[in-house]
Amino acid sequence: MILATGLIPARASAAAAPAGEYTGVLAKVFPSIVRIEAIRLQPSEGRLTKAWVGGSGVIISAQGFVLTNCHVAEDGDFYRCYLYDGELIEAKRIGVDAMTDLAVLQLDLSQRRKGAAPLPVAGFGDSDRLVAGNAVFALGSPGFLSQSSTRGIVANPSLVLPEQTAGKMILKGEDVGMLVRWILHDATIFGGNSGGPLVNTLGEVVGINEIGVFNLSGAIPSNLARGVADQLIKQGHVTRGWSGLTVQERLESAGKGAGVFVADVEPDSPADKAGLKPGDVVLAADGHAIEEEKEKAVAHFYRLETGRLPGNEFSVDGERAGKKLSVHFKLAQREPAEGDDVELRAWGAVVRDLTRGLAREERLPDQRGVWLENIRPGGPSGQAEPDLRRQDVLVAVDGQPVGSVAELKALTEKLIPDDSTGIRPVLASVRRDGAVLSAVVELRLTNPRSRTPQAPKAWLGLSSQPLTPKLATRLGIKSDGGARVTRIYSGSKAETSGLLVGDVILAIDGTDVTARRQEDADVLARMIRQYRIGTKATFALWREGKKMELPVTLEAQPTPAGELPYWEDDKLEYEVRELAFDDRVRLQLPPSATGVLVASVVRAGWAFLAGLHADDLVLKVGETPVSNLSELRQAREAAVSHGAEWLVLLVQRRGETQFVEISLKPLKPIKP
Repeated sequence: MILATGLIPARASAAAAPAGEYTGVLAKVFPSIVRIEAIRLQPSEGRLTKAWVGGSGVIISAQGFVLTNCHVAEDGDFYRCYLYDGELIEAKRIGVDAMTDLAVLQLDLSQRRKGAAPLPVAGFGDSDRLVAGNAVFALGSPGFLSQSSTRGIVANPSLVLPEQTAGKMILKGEDVGMLVRWILHDATIFGGNSGGPLVNTLGEVVGINEIGVFNLSGAIPSNLARGVADQLIKQGHVTRGWSGLTVQERLESAGKGAGVFVADVEPDSPADKAGLKPGDVVLAADGHAIEEEKEKAVAHFYRLETGRLPGNEFSVDGERAGKKLSVHFKLAQREPAEGDDVELRAWGAVVRDLTRGLAREERLPDQRGVWLENIRPGGPSGQAEPDLRRQDVLVAVDGQPVGSVAELKALTEKLIPDDSTGIRPVLASVRRDGAVLSAVVELRLTNPRSRTPQAPKAWLGLSSQPLTPKLATRLGIKSDGGARVTRIYSGSKAETSGLLVGDVILAIDGTDVTARRQEDADVLARMIRQYRIGTKATFALWREGKKMELPVTLEAQPTPAGELPYWEDDKLEYEVRELAFDDRVRLQLPPSATGVLVASVVRAGWAFLAGLHADDLVLKVGETPVSNLSELRQAREAAVSHGAEWLVLLVQRRGETQFVEISLKPLKPIKP
């Protein structure tokens, strides 16, 4: 994909296809291109919704490490990669770095076919040697298509995006432009090219394609990408130093010159303890003079700062009120701008840990507590008294302090176990607008519903339509209303009593059936419900041009769908129930039909992603036939216990059968 936050997506350029003299060069690196498909989890209405996204990557080691963009791999739950020859291999995420928009996946080499050739590995080139006019090639897999290549030239080897025209590129709360100087080029990239390599004429990777900038394209330099990839492979994250300084371009009112202005100093940070203040001018950092170019000065300072490790000595030289200033201090560790999204079903919310930056931005006293990022309006948090809201900070439950998401999860599992179907009221303490509120939250894992059985009513096993004046005239019936029989249900008392399709019911026990408008469709059923079950009523009919009477025994109404047993598979996010009589009528199923009906599928959930639909009739789980809920649950649990990766369902849909496979990953325990 092309990340377009604050940017203009790339357009097609007039660059020609790779010239013949470069065919051999491309053949060298082309086999290392990987098409990536991932399931992304994103917060929406108090849950993590699922969606397929696509991108590109490049194999950088024989161990199967694939370099791509963070915005391709972030928030992913499942990855599969297609190699150059079409081979499909699943992958796992090794690490992501939002500050540079880079990520590393690792292919599961155990899935490779027997006798497969060694993985083709791309080599890195020196991105610092690029100059405007150099020929480059953008390789990748746009739009979920197979691998492709476009050709262009370098327009600017070291671009800093001007905020006034292109805006900022924010990813997981990080400003990517703080560190990245993009390689601007005109080789066309499209959605899905993100993460694919930019290659020079030697067949070396000199960049990782990422963004569209007006009608041009931008790539992350390989020298930066290589260092980040090394750290992600070794430790799963990137460790960076942090001073606590926020800097900005030098103010024009202060006159021309090099350096950056200190805009903010975080309290209790290394820079604060060293005595730096807003308004100080930084001319050099860590012994390196800050570049004079106005747009690049800020990025230069942050690269110098983050290029050092926590605990390293760091120097800042500059001016304060016209006097020289020089301080030294040890850097702390830079924390992520945002915590990871975690769904807590019992709360109906997506939550995050508080970060240092978020706590300061929201003027919170400390980082203890859990940030409510997203609330389901009809869920436990959305229906609390008072209702919980996005940006509330949960600090205690029933008087027990909660300092992190991990603590809240552990406490919630004790209060309401994973297999619970009940409701557990708790008293939640939340920070909001500087105050601490108390809210009663009814924790639950399943959706509440009313299943109060209805008193049995009399029923006639047929369907009918009102006898409108025009229909009566056309049929030659002189009657002010009636009900024309349109269907007789097989096996019903209506069938055994001798009623036929086409009969017009004019009266029951002498009482006229006054159905004469389309909105009177329920008149006959209402009249029948007034009788006792088992009553033999006399029906006055019009049949084939004659009036006649027919005794009909009224039977009990079939059990309504809402009273039948159901099961909510909350992990795979769908609900099933036993077949109701109305289901058989609506779906035109024969009386002999068996199976379990899919009552609903949560939008953007696991079952939805697999293609399961409401009104699908589940016939089998794997090779096991299912005719009721118990058999379905047993077959599903057996699949999980045997380590199956997929729940394979044979379903009937619109008269045809097809297979649906749902990933069982949500049911597997998370490995530490």
